[in-house]
Amino acid sequence: MNLVEYTRMYEAEEHHWWYVGLHRLIMAAVQRESHRLGRLLTIFDAGCGTGRLCQLLAAEGHCVSGCDVSEEALRFCRLRGINTTFPADLNSIELEPESYDVVTSIDVLYHRGVSDDVDVMRRLQQGLKPGGLLILNLVAHEFLRSTHDIAVHTRERYTRQMLCERLQSAGFDVEMTTYRVSLLFPFIAAYRLLSRLAVPRMTDPDNVDSDVSVPNQVINSLLLKVVELENLFLAVSSLPFGSSVFVVARKSRNNLVMA
Repeated sequence: MNLVEYTRMYEAEEHHWWYVGLHRLIMAAVQRESHRLGRLLTIFDAGCGTGRLCQLLAAEGHCVSGCDVSEEALRFCRLRGINTTFPADLNSIELEPESYDVVTSIDVLYHRGVSDDVDVMRRLQQGLKPGGLLILNLVAHEFLRSTHDIAVHTRERYTRQMLCERLQSAGFDVEMTTYRVSLLFPFIAAYRLLSRLAVPRMTDPDNVDSDVSVPNQVINSLLLKVVELENLFLAVSSLPFGSSVFVVARKSRNNLVMA
């Protein structure tokens, strides 16, 4: 991401409707896994960013750690009081085999710095215990590409089918797959398509801004309620369209850790 985006993320993650709603959806999946196993979990956040998710995951984990390729991101983790993160490139990371109950990777694999997302999925799979859980969220639909993608260095945007196929080829069984932010999708699509008109005028991609900014309190609360309503629906079903795709996949107990 452009360097300034880490500051925006750090300032927005605790309050912005999009982050809060997504984190609650992730935490619900992690809590179900903790209840299923009847114990606290070992959790790894691959591409932890500024650390808000690690902070939240600590409630369900007796050992929560994370990594990020950006030293700026890790600096913000330390500002949050998180000292269990370390610098690492997911293209070459070697996790301790069968160490984690849950691995999360939220809005990371679409990044242009990821050279082969399936290879990264395999690397994360090796770090999971047999039957361990991988939770992903990624940007959806190429037609939504906009100046936001320039600012956050998007390589590609995903479809649900594409992501499921890649996870399966990496050795995962997909348990849940859905699009997110569906009720707001028409407004987001219109905004993104209009913002693309600005692309030809941008001569310096490093100065393009993302969409990350907290709206006023009333609008932010209203949008959060909309996403929370979606989260309740996602507990029993999936959504057919949206601006993000969310997946919970499980490492098959038949998969052997590669030597």
